[in-house]
This record gives sequence, structure tokens and C-alpha cells, in this order.
Amino acid sequence: MPRHIKIGLIVLVIGFGVSFGFFVDVIGRIQSMVNEREIEENPFTPPAQPLYEATDPPMSVKIFFPGGSDDALLTTEEQTIFKSADVTNRAKQVLQKLLEGPHSEKLYPSLPEGTKLQDLFVSEQGIAFIDFSNTIAVNHPGGVLNEMATIYSIVDSLGYNLPEIKQVKILIGGTEKETLAGHCLLLLPFQMDLSMTDVMPHEEKTAAFSGPPSAKP
Repeated sequence: MPRHIKIGLIVLVIGFGVSFGFFVDVIGRIQSMVNEREIEENPFTPPAQPLYEATDPPMSVKIFFPGGSDDALLTTEEQTIFKSADVTNRAKQVLQKLLEGPHSEKLYPSLPEGTKLQDLFVSEQGIAFIDFSNTIAVNHPGGVLNEMATIYSIVDSLGYNLPEIKQVKILIGGTEKETLAGHCLLLLPFQMDLSMTDVMPHEEKTAAFSGPPSAKP
């Protein structure tokens, strides 16, 4: 084969290789952009392990969201999870409902957009340790009432529906933070507090329905 033809073929092969590599790189970049777009549109990554079995019965829960009432910071919305035997899985389902946001247009999301649940553990003492992504702090609007709404939407949604959970400790980005967004302290675990909600505490409800105390003779 003449020398100039060999050189031409070599140049052609090299050119094809470079073009193919460029094409593969472009395809990879496009696929990466598509994946990132899908993540932005659907920030709720399905859990690696199912949170309930197919035989688990449905369970009605009250999820606490801001709005809906001038007299309460948080208003409940009836939703449904599945009654897993594992309280951790039930807790994750409750938090997933919070992350998805309310169904009613009168209520507002309590967690900043893009917030993700990174981990959750319930101790033998009934303390739920919850680790959220940094987004919960970075994207938070701040302000005392807004921070309280976020914190107690989490604490009350878990404590009200899952009596096994006595306290809630909130972590951010895998570490303990002093405050959520500059106001409400996160150093100690929280207990359920229904005084800021539209739900009457059990003690008050019992007293209300038992009627006034009978007069002594």
C-alpha cells in the first residue's frame, strides 16, 4: 500500500477516535444533566429498604403543618402511612409525609425545599435521632416562629402518632448544630408540645368531656 495512503488511514483512524471520545463525553454530560434535573424535580430518593411490608395495615396519622388557623402555629392534616412493626420505619414514613408537604392549599410546607432525611435512629429510651441534610438550615427563611414551626412540625408529628417516641433530637449534616437558623436552639432533645397546634392535649380533652366538677353537698 502506498505510503501516503497509509498516512491518510492513520490520520483518519486518529480523527475518528478523537471524535468518538468527544461524542462519548458529550453524551455523558447530557446524561448527567438529565439525572441532575430529575433529582431537582423529585428530591425524595426512594429508601434502599422498604419502609413497610405488603401485609402491613394502613394507619391514619396527623401531620402538623404551618397555616390553616389564626389561633395555632401548626394545623393537622390527616394522612395515611402503613403500620410497620419497626417504629423507625413508621417514623420515616411520617417524616416522608412532612417532606412531601401538605395536600391542602391552606397549609404550607414546614421544611425548606430540597431538605432530605439522611438518617433516623430510635433509641431504647425512646429518643429519635434525626439527621437532615444541610438544606434544612441553608434554605430556611429564619425567624423565631418559622423555626419553631419547622421544629415542632417534626416533633409533634412523630410524638403524636408514635407513642414510642418520647423525645426528638435534630442533627444537621451529620453533626450537632447550636441553632436551626440562628434562633431556636437544637442542643437538647425536644418533647411534643401541642400548645401551638389545633390539637387539644389529652389532659384538656379529658377534662372538657368529663364536664364541670360536681358540687359538694
